[in-house]
Amino acid sequence: MSTASGRVKVRRGATVRFTVTSDAADEFHLHGYDRTLDLRPGRPAVLELTADKPGVFEAELHHSKARVLELQVG
Repeated sequence: MSTASGRVKVRRGATVRFTVTSDAADEFHLHGYDRTLDLRPGRPAVLELTADKPGVFEAELHHSKARVLELQVG
C-alpha cells in the first residue's frame, strides 16, 4: 500500500483495513463499496474489506462532510 496526496493505492484483491477515530459522533462512508462505520467520540472503529472493485473511491465523514481519503484500487 502507498499513499500520496490523501490517496491510498492498493492492488485489486488486497485486504484493506481502516481504523477510524473521531472526536465527534459521525459516520465514515466509503463510496463505491457502500460500506459505513458509526463513529463514537474517542472510540476507534474498524472497517475491513477486500478491494475487489477497480477505480478510485472517496471516503468521507457524512455529518461533518469531511473528505478523509481516496482509495485507489488497481
